[in-house]
Amino acid sequence: MAVAAALCVSLAGCDLLPSDGPSANQMLAHVSENRKGDPASVMRVAMVTLDARVAQDAKQYYQPTFPTVPAVFQQPGTFGRAGVGDVLRVTIWEAAETGLFAGRERKGADVTVRVDVDGTIALPYAGRFPARGRRLSEIENDIVARLSSKAVDPQATVMVADNVSSAVSVQGEVNKPGPQPVERPDQRVLDMIALAGGTKFPAYETSVRLTRGRSTLSVPVQDVIDQPDMFNVSVAAGDTLLVSRRPQTFIALGAVLQPGEQVFRKSRLNMTEALAQSLGLDAQRSDAKGVYLFRREPVDLARRYGVQLLAEDRETVPIVYQVDLKLPQTYFAMNTFPVRPGDILFVSQAPLSDAAKFFQILSGAAGTVAIPRTLGGNFPSGG
Repeated sequence: MAVAAALCVSLAGCDLLPSDGPSANQMLAHVSENRKGDPASVMRVAMVTLDARVAQDAKQYYQPTFPTVPAVFQQPGTFGRAGVGDVLRVTIWEAAETGLFAGRERKGADVTVRVDVDGTIALPYAGRFPARGRRLSEIENDIVARLSSKAVDPQATVMVADNVSSAVSVQGEVNKPGPQPVERPDQRVLDMIALAGGTKFPAYETSVRLTRGRSTLSVPVQDVIDQPDMFNVSVAAGDTLLVSRRPQTFIALGAVLQPGEQVFRKSRLNMTEALAQSLGLDAQRSDAKGVYLFRREPVDLARRYGVQLLAEDRETVPIVYQVDLKLPQTYFAMNTFPVRPGDILFVSQAPLSDAAKFFQILSGAAGTVAIPRTLGGNFPSGG
């Protein structure tokens, strides 16, 4: 039995046993080898223990920065102006019972016209005149002025029968893409997304880009919801909204209950939430002291940690964060430490897990050896 135990320990330290990654001891041994190999240099992979200070430094460094809203989006959009393609219903009234537009039964007449491609409309006795970009009240005044010498005390009202030009194009990952009418001066980004049937995917993995002329504003939909005073800006006729899915992911490997690619379930994720998404550690084989997060960090953040830099470390440094879940204070640090898209979260196996594998393999091998002996007993001895 002692020989088997010694052999087990020996095998656990090498690569003969199946494994899904390095153990905690192997990680530390690799770092130690790098240091011993060239004491004058810093290891290629810097190991940083996750504690309250490190978590706070990372949180401050990755504090979200929001885009600046261009001035054109901070002003109300144009509303109530005629545009090319709009159908206008013009009603002209006269004071007399008989006239150009009046009759015995009704002292007025309705005329339906469409704004032509050159931005003009044509009315009987008023001729052709500009309408594009003008308010309805301005068009009414123009009609009255043109008919004042031909009709009896004319009055005019103009209504939009078919609003074609005052629309916002909503495209991308929405349920009903296409033009959506701007019917009120206070309609905003979220209103147009709602008119388009809402987004196909959760707000935390969806972004929206608003384009007006040459100005654009790109922002996650979740930020539009969380900070409406800043990002839920008014829309204007001719704007374009492009809704895109941009999921953020990290990878969970090793002794977790749900390894593989993990999609952020909220716009910002901390390490506690990341472990929870992976359904936590596998209690049968995980090493609570051997939780690691792999990430390339900017050199500015590495300096805050006290990592010595090499001459070639110009932009980023490969860092492995070591997390010891045996320490209660670690959980508070994890609640602060941000997980970033592209991170690799790895949980190593406990040493006794390797021992269990060895004994399982050993018992299987013993059963296999017994088979030919049993079969051999069924054959004649040949004597």
